Amino acid sequence: MEKTYKNIGYLFIAIWLMVLIGFHQTYTVFFPQFKNFRWEHHLHGATLMTWLLMLMVQPFLIKYGKYTWHRTLGKLGYVLAPLAFLSMFSLVRMAYLRDTAHRPEPDVLAGLAISIPPMLAFGLFASLAFLYQKQTFYHVRYITATSFPLIGPGLGRALITYGGVPFPVAVSLVFSLATLIALVFLLLDLRNRKNPYPLLLIFGMLLLNLLCWQFQTSGWWLATAKTFAWAFF
Repeated sequence: MEKTYKNIGYLFIAIWLMVLIGFHQTYTVFFPQFKNFRWEHHLHGATLMTWLLMLMVQPFLIKYGKYTWHRTLGKLGYVLAPLAFLSMFSLVRMAYLRDTAHRPEPDVLAGLAISIPPMLAFGLFASLAFLYQKQTFYHVRYITATSFPLIGPGLGRALITYGGVPFPVAVSLVFSLATLIALVFLLLDLRNRKNPYPLLLIFGMLLLNLLCWQFQTSGWWLATAKTFAWAFF
């Protein structure tokens, strides 16, 4: 494995821990009754945490030469990634239908900037990771990138709950952090004279996520969100 990604499992562990911390006060503290939660919440939590667990384990299997286990566990991703994407979609759809019942539609459409772009980024990165499964250079970059959209939910909630950071500021910070991490990986590839195109795509998608959030009340985003909602919700 390339030096840059040799210890990438520790990044996945950090993201997983941040998700646990961030969602404790808003989700796990309500175990086991989970009153007022719906199946969409549970599917989302279960699939994304399992995906992160798989990401955590895989680099260590490679590091210690357990290649058969790595390939076997990787096959789980063909089922898990679509389920994770479906869980994101179902949660976004549920929130949209719920909120449009008692909030102005432009406000709801603006709020979709926090969920639709990361969902699409995850779906794109996972699809490319599987498409290039036999080309390690591409595969490792795209599979790593699937963790970047997952930084925001856990860390953002932690900043809000434990740090008192205002919601819009917290979202801007976590989107910026994910974009910055992608930029660092891109610069490392450039420094090492590696093919920069995978990281350029990853960085571009995460930058787009940030821009959608920053310009959530703009006409172009509201039109995009309305078209997406009309087509899929």
